[in-house]
Amino acid sequence: MTGIPDRPTVKIDELPWWRPLLVQFAGTPHPDDTALGVFVRQLAAAFEEQGHTVVESSHGDVDLLLIVTHVPPGPQPLPERVPEESPPLSARVCGDLGLRVGSRRTVVLGQVPERLAGRRHAEVVEIGRTVMGRTAAPRVVLVNGDGREATLFTLEGGHPTETDRIADRIRDRLVTAACARDVGDQYDVVPDAVPATNWRSCSAPGHLAAAGRRMGRLGLLPEPVRIDRYVSENLASLYRGYLGWKRLSEGMLFLYDPDLDAVVVTASGSWDVDKRDLREDEVTVLDPHPRNGRLRVLAPEGLDPKGPSVEAWEVCALLSAVPTVRLGRSATGQWVADPDGERSAPIIRGGVHAHVGVRRADETVIESVSPNRELYPYGFGCGTDLMADVAADTVARSRAVNDSDDPRLYVRWPMLYHGEMAVELWKPGLPGQPLQGLLDTYAQSVQYTPDHVDQPL
Repeated sequence: MTGIPDRPTVKIDELPWWRPLLVQFAGTPHPDDTALGVFVRQLAAAFEEQGHTVVESSHGDVDLLLIVTHVPPGPQPLPERVPEESPPLSARVCGDLGLRVGSRRTVVLGQVPERLAGRRHAEVVEIGRTVMGRTAAPRVVLVNGDGREATLFTLEGGHPTETDRIADRIRDRLVTAACARDVGDQYDVVPDAVPATNWRSCSAPGHLAAAGRRMGRLGLLPEPVRIDRYVSENLASLYRGYLGWKRLSEGMLFLYDPDLDAVVVTASGSWDVDKRDLREDEVTVLDPHPRNGRLRVLAPEGLDPKGPSVEAWEVCALLSAVPTVRLGRSATGQWVADPDGERSAPIIRGGVHAHVGVRRADETVIESVSPNRELYPYGFGCGTDLMADVAADTVARSRAVNDSDDPRLYVRWPMLYHGEMAVELWKPGLPGQPLQGLLDTYAQSVQYTPDHVDQPL
C-alpha cells in the first residue's frame, strides 16, 4: 500500500498556513478557446470567493500571476503544437512587470482538445515540461476543450487532473503552492569552515557516490534531462546563458556525519550534477541547524562549494525534528548505535529522495508514513518552507523514529505528486556502510516503479 489517503475534505482557508493572496491574470483567451474563457472567469470568481484579491494590473508585487496562452489545435502531437517564442511568454510578461523570470508565482493557462486524465505518467510529464520549457513557467494548467477536466503540472512531475468543481479545486491547489515561500536559495557560505584534513578523511562523499551509482542501477535515479529536449537549441542557449538552466537532475541523497556534526547532501542539479555519477566536489556540507532563517553551507578549507540540493531545507527540518541517540565506535572504527556512546546524533543517519511510485512496501521491514492531508492536503514544491514543515510533521508521526522498541531500521513516506523520501535509522543491526541497507530494502522489500507516480485527488 502506498499510504495516500483519499481526497481531503478540509477547507484550506481554515488551515494555519493559508493567507489571502494578490492574484493577477495576464492576457485574454483566444476566441476559439471558449472552455478556457469560461474557466478563467470561474477561477477569478473562485479566488475572490475565498478571500483573495484579483487585480487587473500590478508592478510584479503579486502572489500569483496567471498568464493566458493559446495552444493551436492540429493533427500533431500536443508537445509539437506548443508555440515557442523568444523571449518566452512568461519571461516577457514577468519582464514587463518586474517579476523574476522563473518565479514559482507564475502559472501559464491554456486549452487543449486532448484529455489527459488516465494517460501514462511519463507521457503527461513530458507534455507538462514541454509547455513549461517553451513558456518559461514552472507551473501550467491545461483545460480540456469540452471544459470537463483541467490538469495542473508542476516542475517536480506532478499532474493531478480535476473533473469536479474544477475551478475551486485548481484554485485550492494554486493557493496551496503560493502560500509556500521559496527558501532553496536562502543560505550563506562559511569559508574554510571544515579543515582540509577533516575533509580528506570524511567518508560521506564516497558513500553518497556509491549509493548514487546503485540508485541509478536500481532505476531510482533517472538520467538527467537536458533543457534542449523540450526547446530549440537557440532557446536552450538563452536559458543556459542568462538563467543558468541546463538540465533537470532529479533525486537527492544525504548523510549525517558525526565527525563533522554536519549533514552532507548532493549539490543542486542546477550545477549540472548527475547524481548517478557524483564527484567529490558535487556534495555540499551543511550545518543542520538554520540560523536566522538561513542555512549555512560549511565550505571545506580552500574550496568553493556548489549550492545544496533544493531539498536541503527538508533534510535539515527532519533532522531537527527527530530524537537523538548515542553513538560509539565499533571495532572497525565505524559509528554505531551505542547507549553508552561518546557522541549524540539525530536518529536519522541518511536518506534518499526518488521520483518513483510505490505499489507495496513490506511493513515489517520499512515503515510507511501516510501524508497528513488534513493539514497539508495538496503538497508543496521542494525548496519551500512548508515542504520543510511537511518533513518535520511526517517524522514526528513515525513509530520507528520515535519508539525505541520498534525494531524497524527504515522509514519511507510518499510526497504528494512527485515521489517519495526514505531514511535509515541509527539502531542496532544497521549495516555499517551508509545507505546500503536502505537500498537493499528497496531492491527486496519495496515494489516501486519510475513509470508511475501517484497523482491523488
